[in-house]
Order: sequence, then structure tokens, then C-alpha cells
Amino acid sequence: MIDVIDDPRKYAKTYADGYIARANDLLKKQIDRNNVYSKGLKALDDALKAFRKANEELVKGGSVTRNSVWLSNDAIAKATAAPNAKPGAYDFYVRQLATANQRVVNLPASIKTGGAGSFEITLNDGTKCRVDIEALGKDGKETLTPEELARAINGNRELDGKVRAEVVSGKLVLTSAETGEQNGFTIDASGLNDPDLKQAFESAKETSKAQDAIILLGGENGVEIKQPSNVLNSIEGLTITFNKTGAVTVKVSADKEETVKGVRAFVDAYNALMDEFEKLTRAGNEKNNEAGGPLEADAGVRALISQIKNTLRKSMDGVRLHELGIETDRKGRLSINESALDKAMKDSPEKFDKLFGNKSTGLAGNFDALLDTWLDASKGQMKKRMESVEHNEKRLDAQTDDLKRRYDQVYNQYVKQFTALQALQANLNSTLKRLDDLFSTKNN
Repeated sequence: MIDVIDDPRKYAKTYADGYIARANDLLKKQIDRNNVYSKGLKALDDALKAFRKANEELVKGGSVTRNSVWLSNDAIAKATAAPNAKPGAYDFYVRQLATANQRVVNLPASIKTGGAGSFEITLNDGTKCRVDIEALGKDGKETLTPEELARAINGNRELDGKVRAEVVSGKLVLTSAETGEQNGFTIDASGLNDPDLKQAFESAKETSKAQDAIILLGGENGVEIKQPSNVLNSIEGLTITFNKTGAVTVKVSADKEETVKGVRAFVDAYNALMDEFEKLTRAGNEKNNEAGGPLEADAGVRALISQIKNTLRKSMDGVRLHELGIETDRKGRLSINESALDKAMKDSPEKFDKLFGNKSTGLAGNFDALLDTWLDASKGQMKKRMESVEHNEKRLDAQTDDLKRRYDQVYNQYVKQFTALQALQANLNSTLKRLDDLFSTKNN
């Protein structure tokens, strides 16, 4: 008797799997390789962006040097110093603070709109605003509350927010949005027809005058500075906000601790970038069955590494890294020589800005331009590579679908063949059985 195939589908799957195995293995390797490359690019993108951020932070404000501010009386003023502020001491005497104009109108709880007329607010800068109370009641509204009038004033386009209105304890409070004489305002109530309402606006109490700040640079007998704001920013890199009258001294000095912190952050970010490059481009070892880095074969990445290292070795305005106490070891990693850094900050602080520059000059500018060739969102190398990965993903997805179709075709064909073979085997066994039975009868 012949062993009959018990399950054609099982045999069909075994043969179909064998038929498609090589193509399937090849496709899987391509998919795995593309996925590994994609993850490598993501890691590279993160590392480059982290380094770019550290590079930008190093020269934020246009200088490597960070400044600190000391005030003799912080109740009179507050101050901040940008990196470009020059070290020095400044004596001020605040004779007068700038204030905003404010008027309070004692209005009735209900304002009649019929025949009420209008009033006008005029600012010292020439801005005029007409508030027509009668027109506010055009939709049949016979009365207004002080709150509704305040909303109408705040929403007036002519006034454009230059005077703010609010109701406090039932009183209408009008306040200029900015301090200074030029932002003062007057109220003309001659257009109001209601005597009580007209009287209320004409007798509005001025609770705060519009006045400029008067600040003397150099002390009480110094040079007068008159301005509409209490914020002084006419000294390069220094912003001072005055809060009270009186004398105050402001000192700006280099903040060594913050400057070193910025340099150290740059060094750490550079070393982290080099470590990531090393992992991403390491060479594989077939003998030891060690896989290479995901970007091992990317010549463009290797060229980028060389460009970054070459940029770091450049002399900028006659200054090199080692002169600032930043040293390079044999592996290309950076380290800080604390004593050399301290000496450079003390003896030649200007060298830091000469070497690192700003966003467009020096090492920082060079790095920014180089990184932009990779990180530019519209035409950078990262974008081009990720587009290539996405293209490969679509191509491999299509190949996967095609392979699945081929597999199904081969499988179905084998099912038909093994089913036919099963039927043939069954027929042969049936014939053999009849012959066997026939010969057995004759022998008896």
C-alpha cells in the first residue's frame, strides 16, 4: 500500500515556505537594514541638535562672557545685564518716577441713553476718541451701567487701548495704558446733554498725573535723563527698572562662574557628539561577529565628523582653544584646564569672544553654518536622508506585498497539486486492494 498524503495544505505550506525562503530572508535583511539606518539617523539628528543648542547658548546675547549685576539699593531699582554689557559702575539719582494718568468719574448706577449725547477723550499724543452714549442705546436700550460704558470705552477702535476703563466700587476709573507726559489725557464733556452726567465727567478727580521719569546719571548733580518710562535701556546691554526715588549705584562685572558654566556645557555637548559619532560609525568585525554602527557606510557622516574636527582646530582672530584652557586629547575629546581657563579669564577675557564669536562669526558661527547644512528643515542633509529612508520603506512595503501575493499563488498551486496527488494515491490504493482481494480469492 502507498502512504496517502493526509493533509495537502500542510505539505503545500512546507513546499511554499521553502520556495519563498530565500527571497523572504533577503527582503527581511533589507527591511532590518533600513530600520537600523533610520534609528541611526534619528540618533544623529538628536545629537546634532543638542550640540547646536549648546553652541547657541554659549554665545547667547552676542558674547561668551556672562555678567552679574550688583545694586546698592534693590528697593529703588532692579537691573539685568546682557552678555554685551560693559563692566563698570553707574550712579543714579531718581528725582521723579514716570506715572500713568488716571481719572475717577463718580457715575450714577444707571445712565440714561436717550438724548444723553457724547463725551470725548483726547490724549496728549493727538489721539481722539468720541464715546456716544446715546448711540450705545440705539437697540432700544434705555439705560447703561457703568460696567457697560467701561466695555464700550475699552472696545473703541479710535482709542486702541491707549486708555483703559474699569469700574471700582461703582466708580468709572480711566487710566492711560502707558506712563509719561505724552500719554496723558483729558475729558471733554461739552457734548453731554444730561446735566448730572456732564457734571460727573467735568468734576472727574485726577488721582495720578501723567509725568515723565527724571533720572540723573552721575548722582544728584549728574546729567538729567527725562523719559516716559521707568525702564532705562540706553546703556548697552544694561536694563534698569526704577521703582522708587532716591540714589542707587549699579555695578556690572563679569560672572566667572556662569561663564565657565557655559564653556563647560559646550565642551560636554561636543564630547557627547563625538561619542555618538563613534557609536554610529564604528566598524564591524565579521570575524568576531560584531555588527558595525548603523551609519558605518555613510560617507557623508564621516565627512561631517572631519569638518567638525577641522573647524575646532581653526584659529579665530589669532586665538586657539588651548589658549583659553580648553585642551584636546588623542581621541579628539575636549577637557578644561581650570588654572589655564582662570588665567585666560583674568588676563585676556576678550579672547573668548574673539575665538567663539557669535551666531555668525568665530567658532560658534562656523559651527552654526556647518550644522545648518545638515539640520535645515527644507534642504538639509538630514531631510534628504530621511526622505530616502521613507522612499525605501515604501519600496520595501510594496515588495512585501508582492512577495505575499507570490507566496499565496505558490501555496494555492501546491494545494491543488497535493490534493490531486492525494486523490491519485487513494485511487491507486483502492486498485491495489481490489487486485489483492482478487488474487487472494483465486488462491483459495
